[in-house]
Amino acid sequence: MLLAEDARPEMTPRQAAARLGVTPEALQKLRERGNGPAFFKVGRSVRYDPADIAAYLGRRRVAPANERH
Repeated sequence: MLLAEDARPEMTPRQAAARLGVTPEALQKLRERGNGPAFFKVGRSVRYDPADIAAYLGRRRVAPANERH
């Protein structure tokens, strides 16, 4: 049984876009193309888990040339 304290925090698309440094419209395009961060959709509402936003950013990290081996 899922208790209220077990629920993950949610971010709106506007909040997620701000964290990613893109417009909400750009985030929507990423979502439509399947290139964006994971999201939840319940009815017409879209929400993001902050952990998924952090993971998405982490996968896009490019190491400086002096760190690449």
